[in-house]
Amino acid sequence: MKRKRIALEKQEAKEILNQQDLMVLKKGNSFKFIKDDVEHFFEIGVDMMTTDVAEAVAILMRTNDNNDPIWETLIDNKMLENDINPQKALYWLSGGDEEWMSLKHYNKHWYECNNTFIEEFGDKVINAVDCSKTLKDIRDNFNQQINLPLIYECALNNKLIR
Repeated sequence: MKRKRIALEKQEAKEILNQQDLMVLKKGNSFKFIKDDVEHFFEIGVDMMTTDVAEAVAILMRTNDNNDPIWETLIDNKMLENDINPQKALYWLSGGDEEWMSLKHYNKHWYECNNTFIEEFGDKVINAVDCSKTLKDIRDNFNQQINLPLIYECALNNKLIR
């Protein structure tokens, strides 16, 4: 299976090739390839890569500002062919590496309490993606349905917070 790399960065895109079935945009040192019949994957920064659009949005919410043009990216059905794994998005929405490596606020490791978050918010992750047309729509749905106060309340009710 061919893979298509979509570099999600905070830099302005410059179109460098536009043919009937292939367009290439340059963003800084990365490229965004758009071609039919090819699997998408997201490269975020220099060390994060995922095929899960929900996880990509959750990571971008931590790194990009709300006015970045990347949020207007349309969700292609091919992006959704890879199963959405709520656990991946919830990891980032509940604090990501910064929180789960240091346990600054939580009193248990991610692997000990991820099922709690999945039971509470897993369906909301799937629904947020299913009813969205752009990455911004997913972001806005996450902010409404899986925001920090709701995550905190869930953690507090399940004694996961120090």
